[in-house]
This record gives sequence, C-alpha cells and structure tokens, in this order.
Amino acid sequence: MPFYTIKEAIRSGLRLKLSLPDGEHVVEPHVLGRYRSGDTLLRAYQIRGPHQAGAETRWKLIRLDHIDHAVEAGGRFKAPRPDYKPNDATMKGGIIERL
Repeated sequence: MPFYTIKEAIRSGLRLKLSLPDGEHVVEPHVLGRYRSGDTLLRAYQIRGPHQAGAETRWKLIRLDHIDHAVEAGGRFKAPRPDYKPNDATMKGGIIERL
C-alpha cells in the first residue's frame, strides 16, 4: 500500500518513484490529505514523468487509488519547492502529513 511509503517519504524528504496509469513519475511528495469526498490525495512536485505532448506540469495532485506502486527513487530534498502551499485548499477533508 503506497499510503505509508508516501507518509514516511514526506517526513524524511525522500523522492519517490510512482507507477501511475500513464507511466512512471519521480516526485517530491509535499502534502498527503483527503478531499471532502474522502479520497486520499498526494500533492507532489514532479521531477520526471512519462513523455507527453506539451509542457509537463510540475505540481501534481494524485489520488492514491491511482498509484499502483510507490518506491524510494533515491535522493532527498531539503526544502519545499516554490509555490508550496502547506495548507493545500484541495485537502478539505483534512491534512494527514505535510512538509
């Protein structure tokens, strides 16, 4: 289950490799929380993603039930990325873990 891997990565500042339906993403996880519907969400800064047309979005909002697998990608990050919002307004159901 990716929940505990993601929670620990936020606490420790670890980069993660996520397997999503559209491919593999390497991210720096910043906020884990819940949407008002109860869905668990991850707000992460994407370092690398699958090739796609157009510019990649750096900030990603990912539903945990869309993550097939989450593992440490190697490397740490020490500080939040620009435009980090610790009180992410999307997490109306509550924040579980944040930087």
